[in-house]
Parts: sequence; structure tokens; C-alpha cells
Amino acid sequence: MQDLPDLDKNSLGKPDAWAKFRGLVWWQLLLSIAPILLLPVGGAIGGVIGAAGVFANLSLARKPFGKPVKLLAMLGVVVASYLGYFLVVGLVLNLV
Repeated sequence: MQDLPDLDKNSLGKPDAWAKFRGLVWWQLLLSIAPILLLPVGGAIGGVIGAAGVFANLSLARKPFGKPVKLLAMLGVVVASYLGYFLVVGLVLNLV
């Protein structure tokens, strides 16, 4: 049986941090990266929520859905990330 290459490793056998982004279409890359833009605005809270959104969108980008379904799902994750951030910050501000 043929051995399939490990796409998570580079040519030196070290982990490839960018492997999850390779092979995506431009709009999938844009929607995958959009939630992490909460990091400079929201600090640690924005970073955690943004990272969760990035991983969710990267997972959705690899699913065998049709383009319209995938686009709407990824847009939903971006919107949910930003709404979730504002909700958490609003709750924190009300508690303080």
C-alpha cells in the first residue's frame, strides 16, 4: 500500500504551522482569518474568541459542503465570533 505524505510536517520533518491554510481558496482564507482580527481590539478575550472562530472556519473550509452553504456557514462563524466578543465584554463590564 502506498504511504501518504504527512501534510502537517515540512521537508525537515518539523511541524508545519501553515498546513491548515494551504490549498484554500482566497475567500476561504479571508473568512478563516477574519475572526482573529479581534485580537488587537479585544486582547486576551478577543484572542480566545477569535482563535476559536479561526479553527471553526478552517474546519468548515475542509468540509465537503457546496460553496453557498460553506460561505454562509463561515460568515455565520465570523458574525458569531464578533457578537460573542461584544456579549462577553458587555457582561464583564456590567460585572465590574
